[in-house]
Amino acid sequence: MAYGRITATVLFAGLLAPNAQAQDHGSTIYARVSGAVAWVESISTDSLQRYRGSGVVLKDQGLLVTNFHVYKSGGTLTARLGNTPLHLGNILCADKARDILVVNVLGTTPKAAWDAVPALPIVYSPALRPGMDAYALGNPRGVELTISYGLVSGMRPNRQDTAQKLIQFSAPVSEGNSGGALVDARGALIGIPTVWFSDGGGQALNFAIPMERVEDATVEARNDLPAPDARWLRTWRRWRMGECATVLDTLGLIAAENGPNSITAFYLMARCIQRSGDLKTARTAYESLLASDPTHAYATWRLGEVLHAAGDRLAGMEQHVRAVRLDDNLREGPPPY
Repeated sequence: MAYGRITATVLFAGLLAPNAQAQDHGSTIYARVSGAVAWVESISTDSLQRYRGSGVVLKDQGLLVTNFHVYKSGGTLTARLGNTPLHLGNILCADKARDILVVNVLGTTPKAAWDAVPALPIVYSPALRPGMDAYALGNPRGVELTISYGLVSGMRPNRQDTAQKLIQFSAPVSEGNSGGALVDARGALIGIPTVWFSDGGGQALNFAIPMERVEDATVEARNDLPAPDARWLRTWRRWRMGECATVLDTLGLIAAENGPNSITAFYLMARCIQRSGDLKTARTAYESLLASDPTHAYATWRLGEVLHAAGDRLAGMEQHVRAVRLDDNLREGPPPY
């Protein structure tokens, strides 16, 4: 019996050892790589859209790489390494199809902080093999500089462009990891996390852009950013000034066009109705919007306000709880508009 217990203990320890080694090595990787992983934030020209994600500094080239979708609405782009702001220059590449954004980095404040940024070596996809270690570093769900461990599963066709292949990997990632770093066991940069799919049962398919695709996109230097919409910006400003009666018809036209600002226009129409005190019509408007976009956190919150004002406090509270789950920033209070 003693022999059996000893054997079982040895086997159990053997099973745990690889995972423990991966965790110990993860500390080394974090120390080696995290100084090049940035917090990236963009605010659209009309200030209605805010996106937060991650980025990677390629120090030798003076570049910041992130995903196109982190900056898809244009506007203001900022980035920092910890508490150190990056001075960003021109956008060199905004490639929607590849989901790549490349920006020139002019330096840091203080300037000496640039010296501490690690220069990450780069490995291209032909050198990758299934089963290789993979570490993802980024800012998932607003939690800064998180590292996760997994394996490279292989190269898979891109669903949007089957001619392009993506790296499939198993290191856990979430919203906010977009544009961060996927590195190997040496801390070499092998890809940029871009998209993931989850079945809700613990299984996830995670994908990263291989580094040769990043370099190809930088050379081609596409600019797929949208041009500013003057009509929309005028309408938005007037709405902010409280001119609901003036802009309501224009908002209706924009909402009906099924364009990039249609959902927001629909939301602003619903806000005008809510402000008028017509709770029944406002409720219908918010419910219609949420039928089209169930993840619209602001509309969910405002629906809760309407329900509460109509006397259904429990239903209103439920909507507020749901809104906070959709957008953690709403813990601090109502939406800004």
